[in-house]
Formats: sequence, C-alpha cells, structure tokens
Amino acid sequence: MVDTLAVSSQSGHSGINVWMIVAFVELGIIILLLLVRGKQDNAKMEAKKRVLQEGDIDMQNIVTSAFNAEPIYKELIVKCHPDRYAPDEAKMAIADELSSRITKSKHDLKALAALRQEAEEKLNI
Repeated sequence: MVDTLAVSSQSGHSGINVWMIVAFVELGIIILLLLVRGKQDNAKMEAKKRVLQEGDIDMQNIVTSAFNAEPIYKELIVKCHPDRYAPDEAKMAIADELSSRITKSKHDLKALAALRQEAEEKLNI
C-alpha cells in the first residue's frame, strides 16, 4: 500500500496546487463581474434619479393612457399617414413628421391630444 501523503511530499511540490490557481482565477473573475454589475446598477440608479428630477410624474395621465390611448393613436395614425397627402409635398412632409411623433407618443394620452390639435391645424383634418 502506498502512502499518498508521503508520495506528494516527496514529489517536490511547494504547496501550490493547480486547483488552488484555478480557484484564484475564478475568484478574480467573480470579483470582476461584481464590479461590472455594480457599475451597471449605478448607471440605472442615476437614470432613475434623473427621470425623477426632471419633473412631476402625472400618474393620472399614465392610468388614463393605459385604457384610452390606443383608439386615439389608431385614429391619428390613419388621418396623418403621409400617403394620404401624396400630391401635396408640403403636407406630406408635415404628415410624415406628425406620424413619427404620434408613433413615439403611442402610450401618452396628453401628447396624443396635443398632436391631434396640431394635426387639425396643420393638415386641416
């Protein structure tokens, strides 16, 4: 029978094992990933702070928009589609700009109401 402790001490290893090196490398990777994640979390928190500092959040508009914005959006996107104004280049450009803004404000009832008023003025809807 062979004594493995005696054999390992005679083999000349200075106590540092390959598995110990692997463990240190893994520890370094974990620390690096935690640092990167911390920076991402800080960036998210800064963005949240910036949004909250920009102005008041209109909860009534958010709740109302959730239930009422889609029909107004559909109506406006049909009325302001650039193809409806194909012969008139000026109105077509206005309709193109309005339709892109309508799409960006798809879920904001107040913005859609303002865009409806603007469309009525500029496109004579």
